[in-house]
Amino acid sequence: MAVDRLELTDEEGEEEARELVAKHPIRMPTYKLERVHVAVLNVDYSQPFGTGYARPLSEGRLRQLRRDWEPLAVSPLTISRRDDNSLWVIDGNHRRVVAYEKGMLQLPAMVHTGLERLTEARLYTMLGTVLGQTPWTRFQAKLAALDEQALDIMRIAQANEVEINFVAGYKHGVVRAVARCEWIYARGGPQALDWVLGFLMEAFGGEAESLGELQLEGVFGFYLRYADKVDRDEVAGILGGAGMNSWHDRASSIWSRIDLGPRSNTYGHAIADMVNDRLKKQGKSLKQLLQPWPRNLGAFQPYHDVKFSSRMNWSSKPDHNPAPQQLSMQQSPMI
Repeated sequence: MAVDRLELTDEEGEEEARELVAKHPIRMPTYKLERVHVAVLNVDYSQPFGTGYARPLSEGRLRQLRRDWEPLAVSPLTISRRDDNSLWVIDGNHRRVVAYEKGMLQLPAMVHTGLERLTEARLYTMLGTVLGQTPWTRFQAKLAALDEQALDIMRIAQANEVEINFVAGYKHGVVRAVARCEWIYARGGPQALDWVLGFLMEAFGGEAESLGELQLEGVFGFYLRYADKVDRDEVAGILGGAGMNSWHDRASSIWSRIDLGPRSNTYGHAIADMVNDRLKKQGKSLKQLLQPWPRNLGAFQPYHDVKFSSRMNWSSKPDHNPAPQQLSMQQSPMI
C-alpha cells in the first residue's frame, strides 16, 4: 500500500528553512584553514608574564615535542585574527616554538576572525586537552573569560582577605589549592566556600599550612555535617586556641586508627573531637555532643549518589573528582 508523503515545492522549502533559521539561529564557524608564519604569532600569556589566558611554556612538553617531532603529524594551530590583523595563538603554542626551532617557518592553522578576547579565553579553556594544563592555568583562563563562578570565587576569597594564587608560593593568607576552592564551590555553593575560608582565617589568621588542600576539604566536610549545630566563631576559637600543630597531630592520630576514607576527613573529624572535648568539660550529656563522624562506607562515591544535608544540592552537575562520603546528619544543639 502506498504511503502518502508530504512534499514541499522549492518555494515552500525555502520559506520553511528561513523560518527554522529565524527560530534557531545557526552560528557559523568563524575560521578558515590557512598557513601562518610562526614568527609573527603572538601569545596572550597569563600571570606572571601577562594578564591573559595562556599558560607559560612547559619545558617538559617542549622536550617531548622535540623528541617525538614529526612534521607530517603536526595538527593545525588554533589562531585568532584580531581587528588589527595581528595573529594570536589560542592552542598550539608549544608546536609553534618547536616548529620554529626545527626550521618550519609556516604551519597550518584554523584562523578565526571576529573573536573577542573573552571568547578566545573560553576557547582556550574548552581546548582543555592541551598537555600540561593545570587547575591554576585553567582557572586563570576562566578569569580572563569573565567566567561568573571563577569571578565569584575570587570575590569570596578577597572578602575573607585570602589571595588565591598558585605561583605565589606558601605565604601568609595565600591559597594555592585553587582546584579545592572550585571543588567546594561546585558542591556547596558560594556560602560553603565563604564559610570554609572565613573559618580558617578566623582560626589561624592566614597561616599558610592552614590553607592547604587537606585542610580546606576537611573543614568543608565539617561544614556539611555540623555547621547548623555549632557557632562558627566559637569553633574557630577552639581550633585556633589548640594551634595548627595540635590539629595536624590529632588528624594524624585519627588517620592511624580509623578508616574515614580520604585523608582530608581526618581534619574534619579532629575539629569535631575538639568541640566534643569542650562540651564534655562543660558537663554536656552524650546526646548533646556532635554525632560521630561516619566510618568509611564507600568513601569515593560521588556526592550525588549519597544522601546528606541539603547544603550539597547547590550544584546538579559536579564536574570535579569524587568527594568524600557525606552522610545525613542528625540535629544537635548549638554550642
